[in-house]
Amino acid sequence: MTSSGSVTFGLLLPSREFAMYPPHDGDPRRLVDLAVRAEQAGLDAAWIGDSLLAKPRAEPLLVLAAAAAVTERIDLGTAVLLAAMRPAAQLAQQAATVDALSGGRLILGVGAGPGLPQVRDDFDLVGADFDRRGGRMMEVVHDARELWRATDAPADLRLQPMCATGGGPRMWLGGSGPRGLERAGRHFDGWFPTAPVVDDFAGQLAAVRAAAADGGRDPATITAAAYLTINIGEPTAAAAEVAEHSMLYYDVEIAVLEKIMGTKSGAAAEVGAWLQSYIDAGCEHLCIRLASPCVDTQLDRLVELLPQLRT
Repeated sequence: MTSSGSVTFGLLLPSREFAMYPPHDGDPRRLVDLAVRAEQAGLDAAWIGDSLLAKPRAEPLLVLAAAAAVTERIDLGTAVLLAAMRPAAQLAQQAATVDALSGGRLILGVGAGPGLPQVRDDFDLVGADFDRRGGRMMEVVHDARELWRATDAPADLRLQPMCATGGGPRMWLGGSGPRGLERAGRHFDGWFPTAPVVDDFAGQLAAVRAAAADGGRDPATITAAAYLTINIGEPTAAAAEVAEHSMLYYDVEIAVLEKIMGTKSGAAAEVGAWLQSYIDAGCEHLCIRLASPCVDTQLDRLVELLPQLRT
């Protein structure tokens, strides 16, 4: 996916939802099945989130490795991976393996992680420094890229497998704070916020593009993406499912979540118009999370919307 002027769409694989809604019990095989279905339905990417005990779920790169073996076309990405919790060399090897398995379809979305007590607990669990997670994330990104690019090193000192993508997989940055916007523009291939309000998205995208230009990069080479949450259906029922999802996932009321994360429920036309507003604001890739225990039904409804959004 590049800044080619055409919008693309991805499905967030419900790794957390399968752990919190019965009867799935976190079964990762079902996530792989959904990646195949997303490809068959014409979507452009399958994404998966990352956490240990803050939001228990399957390990993202392992799921993407399995999905890589049974898909052929769609991009496979992390939305987003907490790079500061991982040793750079091991992350580089894991990502290179997924990139090689998929034939270069990996997008490594990374983020520093929110400043929440349960996220701190995850960092403590692996012995990572929570307080300097942003700086550590950038160190991991730098070191991983150095390993991916060391193609001239002797064979016994060269990371294996080699990435299918020259120089390593595409890397997108999640986050919308001032420092994140600058980092996205100067150092990453894409920007990937949770995008609470479309006007904010447009303004922040301008800041990312300006940072890219200031850093001597072509702003058009940075993919503008958004992580958006929807539920399509009868408005009252859809709103109730989104409210339940917010409490189960984040333990916060939906009114609070809507202030920090792009969320919309309602009839197909209403949700479609809301998604279109992000496209009109410059969004080139929409990663869609389906806030419902009925993922299959929601995916069918999303697919029905795609033709009008692609025009």
